Amino acid sequence: MSVLKRVFSDKVLWIAGTAAILTSIFISPPRLMDINWKTIASLLSMMIIIQIYDYLDFLKYYASYLTNKAKTTQQMMLTLASLAFFGAMFLTNDVTILTLVPLFYELSKHIKINPIYPVIIIAMAANLGSIFTPFGNTHNLFLLTHYNLGIMQFFVMSAPITIVNFLAIFGLTRFFPKDKIELSELTPVELNIPSLALSAFVTIIIFLGIFSVIPMWGSLIAALLLVVFINPNILKSVDYSIVLIFMCFFVAVGNINRDPQIVSHLSGFIQTRTSAYLTSIITSQFISNVPTTILVSKFSTYVHAIFLGTNIGGLGTVVASLANLLAFKQYKFFFKKNPGKYLLAFSIINFTMLIIIGTIGYFMIDLFQ
Repeated sequence: MSVLKRVFSDKVLWIAGTAAILTSIFISPPRLMDINWKTIASLLSMMIIIQIYDYLDFLKYYASYLTNKAKTTQQMMLTLASLAFFGAMFLTNDVTILTLVPLFYELSKHIKINPIYPVIIIAMAANLGSIFTPFGNTHNLFLLTHYNLGIMQFFVMSAPITIVNFLAIFGLTRFFPKDKIELSELTPVELNIPSLALSAFVTIIIFLGIFSVIPMWGSLIAALLLVVFINPNILKSVDYSIVLIFMCFFVAVGNINRDPQIVSHLSGFIQTRTSAYLTSIITSQFISNVPTTILVSKFSTYVHAIFLGTNIGGLGTVVASLANLLAFKQYKFFFKKNPGKYLLAFSIINFTMLIIIGTIGYFMIDLFQ
C-alpha cells in the first residue's frame, strides 16, 4: 500500500495521466504501439539496479570516506560537489541527491555554514553530472532508444558539455571559505563486497541491453533476479511513478502525433537546430525536461540540440528538473527553515548558470549533427 500511495501522490504523474486521458478523448484513441517498450524496460532495469546500489550504501561509503578527509569548508564542498557530479552519472541525479543531502545534514552539525548554498550546489552538480551517461538522466535513456544511438554517438555528444559543466561546478565551490573543519566523528560505512561485485556484473548486462548489444528484456530479467537474490524488499523503493509518467506521456504525444494540424504546426515551429535547442530549454522551465524530451523529439530529428537543450534546461526554475524539486523537499525536511530564501538563492544561481552554460551549449549544437 505504501508503494501505491507514493506512486499516486506524484503530481507529475497526475499531470501526465490527465494529458494522456484528454488527448485520448479529444484527439485520438490511444495505441499500445505509441509506448517505447525498450525505454520502459531500460528505465525499470536501471531503477532496480540503482536502488540495489543505494541499499548497499555504495555512494554513502565513498561520501563518508572522502568528506572525512576534508580539512576546510571549501575542500568539503568540492568533495560533495564532485561526488554529486560523478555519482549522478551512474546512480542518477535523484538517488545522488537523496544520498548526499542527508549526509550534508550530518556534516552541518559539525561546521558553521548556511545550508542553503551547499544543497543548491549538490543539486546542480547532480543535474549537470548526470548529463554524461544515458542512465544518469531518465530522458537520456529515452533519447538513446528513440534515436537508436550507439555508444560512441552518445558519448561524443555528452563529453564536451560535461567538461564545461564540471569546470562550472568547480568554479562555484571556489566561493566557499577555507575555514578549518574537523569531521572525524562521522560513522564509517561498511561495504558488502560480494553483493557489490555481483551487482557490477549485472550492471554490465544492463548496459549491454541499453546499447542494444543484447535484448533489453534479458537485462530486465537479470536485474529482477539480482534484486530477489539480494533483498526483494528493495523493489518497494523503486520509483514506479517514473515508468508510469513515461507511459502516459508516450500515449499523450502519440495521440497528438495523429493530428495532422498539430503535427504540421509543431514541426514547423521546430524546423532548425536553434529552434529545437531553445524550445527544449524554454519548455523545460515550465513542464520539466523529461516530458519536454518526449514531446520535442517526436517533431524534430535534431538529437544533439534536443539533448543539450533538455539537459541544460534542467537548470533554471525549481520545476525544470524533478531533481530540483527533490532537493527542495530534502532541504525543507532536514533544515526546516527559510524555504523562501532557498528558492530565491536557487533561482539566482540556477538562472545565472543557465545563461552561461546555455550560451556555451548554443555554440555546440552544430558540432555533432
